[in-house]
Amino acid sequence: MITDKDIKKLKEVFITKDDAMAFATKDDLEKTNKSIGTMSEDIITVIEMVGDIGNKLDKKVDEHDDLLEHHERQIDRLNDKVFPTT
Repeated sequence: MITDKDIKKLKEVFITKDDAMAFATKDDLEKTNKSIGTMSEDIITVIEMVGDIGNKLDKKVDEHDDLLEHHERQIDRLNDKVFPTT
């Protein structure tokens, strides 16, 4: 005959229905997987946007560097005319 002690021992060893309800179901896992997929796509979009902004900033920096070099050459030419070395 099974005693209360035996039942208590069985509940410790085997999973009960209440314990099983705490685990994720297949549907839960599929929903999580879809959410992760959507978040991954959003993160990729943000990374691409940041990359585009970085490229635009690099282009602007290059344009400013070119402009500064041009101004520097002009200042050097003016300096040579105003203060000749010979």
